[in-house]
Amino acid sequence: MSNLFIASAALLVIAASSLAFGLRYLFAREYLFYHAQLTGLAWTEIPYHYQAIILGMLKMVGADLLAFGLALAWLVLPFSRGESWSFWAILSLVSVHGFISIYVTIALRKLNPAAQTNIFASCAGVAIAMAALLIASR
Repeated sequence: MSNLFIASAALLVIAASSLAFGLRYLFAREYLFYHAQLTGLAWTEIPYHYQAIILGMLKMVGADLLAFGLALAWLVLPFSRGESWSFWAILSLVSVHGFISIYVTIALRKLNPAAQTNIFASCAGVAIAMAALLIASR
């Protein structure tokens, strides 16, 4: 197996994970367990108009994750053919999305250190993507 194949496969795993998380957020009917940990409130304790705002934001995050996953999956095609421009496009995409995701999950964890925000998933996604790009460049 070539380095380019391994790197492309790793990037497709990240894309698929992003799509799965995106669908989870897009179709959420209430916030997730770690959101409840952060607020200290059950979903039913939140006033209806605040629930609508939160669900809207969850759908926006879901759309972001879907867009990221789709963009990454599409970029893997030219990347797997060795087209150099796609390396830079993937690096840009992962950097913006990934580092902002890491920042937000850490900032939320600081609000409530016991909350199980997805710091690991955010960091792992960026680390795997960067490692894939490094592997492919050799």
